Amino acid sequence: MNELLKIFPFIEQTKIDLEKQNKFLNKVTLTGKINALHVAANLFEFTDKTSIVFDELKTELIDALLEENLRKITDELEFKAKTTIDILIRNLFERTADVGFLSTDNLICTFLTTQDIQKEKLLQHLQEYASKYSVYNEIVIFDTEGNAKINMNPDNKILHSNDSILKDALVSDSYVERYTHSDIFDAQEKTLIYAQKISYNNEDIGVLCLCFKFEDELSSIFSNLTVNNESLSISNSKEIFATNSQKNHISYIDKKYTILEHKYIVVSKKTSGYQGYYGIDGWYATALFNSVGLKNPVEALEEESNEQNNEPNLLSEKLQLVIEKANNILEDIADVIINGELIAVKQRVYLLTPILDNLRNISTELFKSIKNSIKNLESVVKEGLINDGKMASHLAIDIMDRNLYERANDSRWWALTPLFQEELASKSVNTQELNSVLNYINDLYTVYTNIFLYDTNKTVVASSNNHHIIGQKLEDSYVSKTLSNQSSQAYFVSSFENTSLYNDKATYIYSASIVHEGKVVGGVSVVFDSLPEFQAILQDSFPAHKKGFMLFVDKNKKVISSTNPSIKVLQTVSIDDKFITSTGKHSVYDFEILQDKQYLIVSVASNGYREYKISDNYKNEVYCLTFIEI
Repeated sequence: MNELLKIFPFIEQTKIDLEKQNKFLNKVTLTGKINALHVAANLFEFTDKTSIVFDELKTELIDALLEENLRKITDELEFKAKTTIDILIRNLFERTADVGFLSTDNLICTFLTTQDIQKEKLLQHLQEYASKYSVYNEIVIFDTEGNAKINMNPDNKILHSNDSILKDALVSDSYVERYTHSDIFDAQEKTLIYAQKISYNNEDIGVLCLCFKFEDELSSIFSNLTVNNESLSISNSKEIFATNSQKNHISYIDKKYTILEHKYIVVSKKTSGYQGYYGIDGWYATALFNSVGLKNPVEALEEESNEQNNEPNLLSEKLQLVIEKANNILEDIADVIINGELIAVKQRVYLLTPILDNLRNISTELFKSIKNSIKNLESVVKEGLINDGKMASHLAIDIMDRNLYERANDSRWWALTPLFQEELASKSVNTQELNSVLNYINDLYTVYTNIFLYDTNKTVVASSNNHHIIGQKLEDSYVSKTLSNQSSQAYFVSSFENTSLYNDKATYIYSASIVHEGKVVGGVSVVFDSLPEFQAILQDSFPAHKKGFMLFVDKNKKVISSTNPSIKVLQTVSIDDKFITSTGKHSVYDFEILQDKQYLIVSVASNGYREYKISDNYKNEVYCLTFIEI
């Protein structure tokens, strides 16, 4: 307990105050016995018993305050550690698919086998890929001897590499991943590299390496999740990978929490993985809380500008019993004072007057301490609940933005595929070959139900899965916009609505222009598997051990995804307009009645990710609503 009291000095002060008041009560009782026991023996016997109950209350009250304050902080740390590692793992999973796709690029294969492709043309080609994905700061193509044939970053003077990742990639049937210092990008202290062999006609001809902006990505995650007294890090069992703290590098993944140096609370969490991917072996995230300068929850909550309606009693039955016990003690002392006054008047014993005055002072001070303690309990429970809702909504909308950022980039990446460009520019399309390539891509990127190509007549000419749509004419506006586009950076998105391309269910379809020799010759579209993907995001984001549900809705309150079986996709949900006015990182919350149940509702708006919905001209107002049942 003493260690925890150092973490929460405002609780330690409450303990000191309660002990002081109980000592004073014992002193007053003893004085009363000495001077007036003969006229008020029963009264002082009662104050003796009250003192014992008071001491029990002090223990229960302090324990409750410590338990609730500690639970609030450890729940937040656990949530943030899990969020950190899982967001990172989701991001890196996409990189494993990227390196698998790009290693089959026929422009790269032609360059390595025949040298018919000019280096300048291939460099421009690589830069086009990187401009779609701002997460890479280098792409290097090696031959099988470790000689760098071309690299994208002019600041990286790589000619040859002895890094073992190249040999490992050549003997692997999949990607190889490393985070270390490497001569592939010697200027960087450490580089996260994804490598995959390049094969052509069943012969290994080289290795492709993608260098991921690891520290840049971590900085973005950390800044979104931490406040001034928190820090986050990513580590494994051997070393710390990246951190904004000097204290995080110790693993505590086998404990609920750990206290360090009487002021730090530390929680570590392993990743739960994403689609079978767990990152470099042994990765975990650590969240650290520095209690120095920690505010009383009462003060912290008073700084909130949100005004709530219909605010319920949030205290558990256990806490309400503690409060009831405290109220009983105050009533008992009040009864002692009244009875003492009656005895003093009836028997004209004025020795009781100073004793009763002291009891009144004790009662007043005790009332203040208990009232502040109860207010603290109410505040910490309420703040914890609100934080649960805020973190859940922020996490879900952030993952949604990150996920759809990848969809916007994927469509533009695949539009750069030379085979697609050449085939759609030709008079006769080899549908079978295109279907095979699309199917290979779809196997790498499992979040799509289909990837298809269409020509300038808006006719589908190839498809990864749903071959029956080949020959179908497309009339959607995103198709027309794609075919009339002039920018290689542009992409177009369908409205979120039911479509026959997704079994008559609602989804987003992302599309990009395929250009050959400066002329648009068709488009590539990806059908996002929105139903399970959005559901998984919401389910993974909802706070553990709470009852309720989550929604994604648009600005018209139309549901995009729901974890409540009674609220369907495309249904208009009945909520107050204020919940679709949150902006950026700010949230709106309140207590509301919905479907005859009371909820804390927290709303957070989509804020975009990197350039997605920030600087790419795509507008789509989406909100995440978390409903925590009271």
